[in-house]
Amino acid sequence: MVSGHGCFRAYLHRFKHEDSPECPFCPEFSEDAEHVFFTCPRFDIERRTLENVLKQKMGPDTLDQMMVSSKTAWEATSSFATDVLQQLRCSERERAKTRSK
Repeated sequence: MVSGHGCFRAYLHRFKHEDSPECPFCPEFSEDAEHVFFTCPRFDIERRTLENVLKQKMGPDTLDQMMVSSKTAWEATSSFATDVLQQLRCSERERAKTRSK
């Protein structure tokens, strides 16, 4: 989540594993970690759930402080990141299947 490595289209595009770095839900934006975790509407429900636990809006400049503020915050942030990354991985696998046909 913090490093930006993973199944983000922008990251995969750098290594020629994706045709485009664009977000499929927001084509005007690159699908990188910052877009996915903080602004992409595709993950609004997950983001709101996390922000309800944290009792504040999450942003790139506050994430590190918020996630280490308590065990509950750490677990909620970890759960959010895991859920989002699993969804991205699933989408990546589906695209790979389509490309290989």
